Amino acid sequence: MRYGSKSAMLTLFTVPKAFVGHIGLIQRNAIRSWQACVPDAQIILFGCDEGVAEAATELGVEHCPSVRLSDYGAPMLDSIFAQVRARALHPILCFANSDIIFRGDLTPLASLDRPFLAIGESIDAELFEPISFDNDHWRSSFADGVRTRGPFALDFFFFRRELYDDMPPFRIGRARYDNWMVWRALQQNAMVVDITHLLKAVHQRHDYAHLAGGRNEAYRGFDAHQNEKLAGIWCYFYLHNVHDARFVLTSSGLSRQPRKRLFLRQWRLRVLGLIRELLGLTAAPAKASLT
Repeated sequence: MRYGSKSAMLTLFTVPKAFVGHIGLIQRNAIRSWQACVPDAQIILFGCDEGVAEAATELGVEHCPSVRLSDYGAPMLDSIFAQVRARALHPILCFANSDIIFRGDLTPLASLDRPFLAIGESIDAELFEPISFDNDHWRSSFADGVRTRGPFALDFFFFRRELYDDMPPFRIGRARYDNWMVWRALQQNAMVVDITHLLKAVHQRHDYAHLAGGRNEAYRGFDAHQNEKLAGIWCYFYLHNVHDARFVLTSSGLSRQPRKRLFLRQWRLRVLGLIRELLGLTAAPAKASLT
């Protein structure tokens, strides 16, 4: 498999949390994985939380401290997207959460010659030490074949820059904007593409200590309710997700995704997810050997 090709023409951007403690460690792991997969990518860190400017200098990436915040301190997505459009050097953009590790070959994205949104599922991992990217086998140190976090856990969005020129003022780190992005791409007749097996993404587990109300704030707080209003009632009842992708992209190329009883399948997943949450059941994280 090819890694590190310059043909991806990619601008990656993220709004990291403060670079302190465990969160700082996993964010460095994530950003260094992006650099390992696409060495020539433009990477932009937004925000002025503790350590962000210093981390950008350390990692050799761009830093943009100017971020508009909601009344409750959440970064505003429309502000970020407007600035990215002014700064991006490449035709393909990626908005990713700063805890996501990329392991796959991103070069096939460059073959998509019409507007697209590429999303996918990820596996969970618990990491408490830096990844050694000098080790050629770091990608295979994670257990493949484990159950993913599911199609509703949307942590990265690859898209051509023609999309999302009308981004509403969603609050980042709160629910519903991710489902809206899938819905909006379909509304704009863009290809929605599943790249789960191409990217092989890993989500590094963390707590919600950065939010005063914890996880509840992210899903049920004031800013989360504002996101629900912006997304609309349809996005609440029908959470667009990876299963809404009508294409699959692998190293072998692009193929159509069969869509069988999608609405019923989506509701079944929501009910099962709710039951698991109420019972406190979660997928076991992948084991990783980083030596």
